[in-house]
Amino acid sequence: PQHADEFVIWSICSNPGADPQQNVWSGIHTRLSAEIISKQQKVDGLVVWDWMCGTLARPCPKLSDQLQKIDPSCRKVDVGPYKLPPPCIYLFPASIPTPRNNPKPRLNTLEDVGFLDALHTCFGGLRDELHYVEISVGHKDAEVVRITNVLRKGASQRLSKPSPIRRS
Repeated sequence: PQHADEFVIWSICSNPGADPQQNVWSGIHTRLSAEIISKQQKVDGLVVWDWMCGTLARPCPKLSDQLQKIDPSCRKVDVGPYKLPPPCIYLFPASIPTPRNNPKPRLNTLEDVGFLDALHTCFGGLRDELHYVEISVGHKDAEVVRITNVLRKGASQRLSKPSPIRRS
């Protein structure tokens, strides 16, 4: 809605056999980036987090990373009958990308999106675990194309090729 200060999408994946990383990439690049550009709809962030996170069915890398100097059992927060790890947070551009006037907008920071900042803080997230989604747009011949780049710790985790926006 026009009066909303923040727009955050919450995604769950209740299928234990699914690959959340692949599903998130597909959702961000194939669907969200195209919708943001074609419909001129700002999305501030994405939360990927549900009751399966951190279970045997879906181990959480935040709890099993051998490089962590934090005891993994301390990273879970009790919420009712569940013990949840910190959520996976993806921060999007702070404004809508446009080929002519805003081809590579600056990214939101955690402080820009109060709801995500609160989730991150309350559930013990670490700065190095945040994902940033760059969406760059331009023209290739007559088509608008976008490049999606997901970054973590300043390094690209997944980068698309220039892809045309196909909306029916």
